[in-house]
Amino acid sequence: MASGQAQPQEPQLRLNIASIRDNKLLGRRELVVELLHAGAPTPARQTVRECVARQLGVSPSAVFIRRVKTEYGIGRSTAEIHVYDNPDIAKRVEPLYVIARNLGEEGRKLLEEARKMREARREGRRKKKKGKQK
Repeated sequence: MASGQAQPQEPQLRLNIASIRDNKLLGRRELVVELLHAGAPTPARQTVRECVARQLGVSPSAVFIRRVKTEYGIGRSTAEIHVYDNPDIAKRVEPLYVIARNLGEEGRKLLEEARKMREARREGRRKKKKGKQK
């Protein structure tokens, strides 16, 4: 590069765990995390998942981000995160929309399948109801 141009820098993301709560009944840890990303947009869920997994020493597949709330103009976000002991339990406990948001493209496919199943159930109910009316 020419000496007058600045090289693009990787946005700096700092992660501070504000609180950890163990939920032994569901086999998970519930975290509130403060994300500091001054001068950068809200970090992607996948990036946050990887950072939390690396910091806690778990697999990213066991980390599910419930909510990310960004404070306007400050470069600080607060995230609610669930870290499961077993990712299979997470798939039974977490709502489908949370799983879909955390899985990216695979999540979109899950939502599409769920939508199709819902439509098929509705169609079945309509046919059953229409048959009773005659």
